[in-house]
Amino acid sequence: MRSLKTFSIGKNKFRNIDTLRIYYFILFLISFGLTEIGRLLYRPFIYDNHFNDWGIADSIGNSGGIIAQIFFGFLIVNPSKKVGIKLIVLFSAGYILYEIVQQFLPGGVFDWKDIYGTLIGGIIASIVFLLFHFNSKYKTKKK
Repeated sequence: MRSLKTFSIGKNKFRNIDTLRIYYFILFLISFGLTEIGRLLYRPFIYDNHFNDWGIADSIGNSGGIIAQIFFGFLIVNPSKKVGIKLIVLFSAGYILYEIVQQFLPGGVFDWKDIYGTLIGGIIASIVFLLFHFNSKYKTKKK
């Protein structure tokens, strides 16, 4: 039962639309859009022209997808700094676990580049999240 309290969120957190929540929504849209542009335009261009981009085209779905999912989760939950860090770790660990399990699933493909992409995306999301929380202009006021 203690583990459920780790992610406890008050009812007011769901109802409150503050500046941070609007920024989470914007960051979600940007990261989702860039991920899809990367998958639909960048990846085929790199593959067709046989460029070496150090695996960026291969892992763009994971690196951008984790950022989009993290900020979508933040949009819903509107977390404190402590809960936000836990959610970043949880989402990133979920992506990595899924990547590892894929090698045992029919048609699944395990790729180290996806794990690296997930870690890089999680770090980028953490940096952006912490920048918002260290900037007092965006801090939510406790009631």
